Amino acid sequence: MPIHFYNPNMLVGLWLVPVMVGLFLYAAVKRKRALKTFGARTAPVRRMREAAGACSAVALLILALARPAWDLEEKEVQEMGRDVIFLLDVSRSMLAEDMHPNRLENAKISILDCVEALSGDRVGLVLFAGSAEIRCPLTMDYAYFRMALRQASPESVAAGGTMMANAIEKVVHKLIDTDKAGMQDLILITDGEDMVEGNDELEAAKRLAEARVRLIAIGLGDRAHGSRIALKDETTGVRSFMKHGNVEVWTKLHSETLRRMAAAAPDSLYFDVGSGPFDLARIYRQVMENADRTSTDSRTMERYKEQFPLFLGTAVLLLLFSTRRRKSREG
Repeated sequence: MPIHFYNPNMLVGLWLVPVMVGLFLYAAVKRKRALKTFGARTAPVRRMREAAGACSAVALLILALARPAWDLEEKEVQEMGRDVIFLLDVSRSMLAEDMHPNRLENAKISILDCVEALSGDRVGLVLFAGSAEIRCPLTMDYAYFRMALRQASPESVAAGGTMMANAIEKVVHKLIDTDKAGMQDLILITDGEDMVEGNDELEAAKRLAEARVRLIAIGLGDRAHGSRIALKDETTGVRSFMKHGNVEVWTKLHSETLRRMAAAAPDSLYFDVGSGPFDLARIYRQVMENADRTSTDSRTMERYKEQFPLFLGTAVLLLLFSTRRRKSREG
């Protein structure tokens, strides 16, 4: 029976087991010598049972964390809903701290909340700065989407800067399905800065309109004063701020570009969030209250049944049994 692990990286922790075995053996040798010196008696078999129980419990706990699974299950899923594509700006200006903890992390949290409120919709994730990367094609696997979103950072794309138009063009070419015209939404989350010359944003917005994709633009950042771009040295942990030459870089919300993009595409909307809190789930729910939804063909999802409770329960029982035996001897 093949065993599948949903979190195989945790298996690296199994190296702790031989280390524990070595420590128990070393302690047993030292104890035996000490008792021999004083002429005392010991119960080596009992000690060995305790050591074996502890090592086995640790091994089982690590296996449980690796999320073992077997018994392949097939489930037929009827896909009903819209396609929701999140186009997220991960340029360095999104590290500005005029929103807590910064613009990018605030956007990621809001997207996660929005996805939690969806039901039957396919979701996709595209990250952009100076280039664009499709990190999650359209899917109903929300767990995979969340994993891709949590890993989003300025290092997720090859080039720095900001090129919204090119990112939208990539969405149109790679993710827009003409068979679902009118059933697809693009949620653009950015501070509106476009620092690299490229295709015109208004033309890109018009392309969305031609494909009957609704654009929902969300503008993040302080409009008046802006904010510095915080940087952190991963080695030393020291914080600093981005500079151009010897001058610190300040970034503001460029709302006018986003307003013009929304105006260029009929049925598109722009929400000027600024630096305050915002509820993307509520915004999308209100926008889509009377929106059309479509039904697609059913598909079969295959998934192994997770068995980690079996490993976790056995580990706990071993630890409890070992603890009880020790207390009974001490009593």
